[in-house]
Amino acid sequence: MPLYYAVDIGGTKVEVAIGSDRGELLDKKRVPTPELGRDEAVLDGLSDLLQSLARPGDVAGIGIACPGPLDAIAGRVLNPSNLPGWHQLAITKGLSERLGGLPCYLENDATAAGMGEWRWGAGAGTRNMVYVTVSTGIGAGIIAEAQVVRGVGDNAGELGHVVVDPQGLPCHCGNRGCLETKASGTAIGREGERRRGESPRLLATEGPVTSVDVFRAFEAGDRVAAEIVDGAAHWLAWAFGTLTNLFNPARIVVGGGVSENGETLLSRVREKMAPFAMADLLTAVQVVEAKLGGDVGVMGALAVAMDRAAR
Repeated sequence: MPLYYAVDIGGTKVEVAIGSDRGELLDKKRVPTPELGRDEAVLDGLSDLLQSLARPGDVAGIGIACPGPLDAIAGRVLNPSNLPGWHQLAITKGLSERLGGLPCYLENDATAAGMGEWRWGAGAGTRNMVYVTVSTGIGAGIIAEAQVVRGVGDNAGELGHVVVDPQGLPCHCGNRGCLETKASGTAIGREGERRRGESPRLLATEGPVTSVDVFRAFEAGDRVAAEIVDGAAHWLAWAFGTLTNLFNPARIVVGGGVSENGETLLSRVREKMAPFAMADLLTAVQVVEAKLGGDVGVMGALAVAMDRAAR
């Protein structure tokens, strides 16, 4: 039974796992994301963490899921805005050298998560699906005719940086009015903070308002929170309608921290999609919650290792 190392790199944590080609995770560990000061120290730390995992068999390769932009072919992390200091890190070469020459493969995190959900999660059984993560940022992983859509530079699916309001707020990517500034968890929390004086529930929040605070207030019947959630749902409906028209998927699978609010959010998104999608295409698509939960990152990285090793 082939085994693979899986590495999921995020803005606040790195999770590693070892898993089988049947999608079984045998062991996993999580640590805070290290700041990149010296490449060797980061690569040594990741290597040591992987080697500390239980290993009841031979490992055939390593899959890495990481925020973009990336040069996946060269195995290099370029300049992710959610990973300050992680510039031009040759991660696949560095890990491969430290782990006995194991093949090592790098993938955009949203694309990797989409691959995991397609293989083992809510997209299983489809040939056309789009995975959308709605969390600190927004990204997409696209499966078209049972093929992963990666783009020329392996950075396809940057849905969060589609400009929806050219006069909108500055985005950390350098543009203005990106979808992330309207509907991400960060955007929902920021809007809650801006309007906290209008809401007794938000006003009582300790520290800056987060998206979690907004959804809690919404579920308690707060009017301001309801307006904020409806606003985010409007922009996600616009994005999902556009994805529906572009890719005609059978399913749009929604994951990420904000999606943990489930039908509270998704029911509103579905209700608002009609003006943004062609009627026949809208009838064909299901908008569903992701199934892999908190394991989606490492499951996606596992899928990356399997997919690339099979080429």
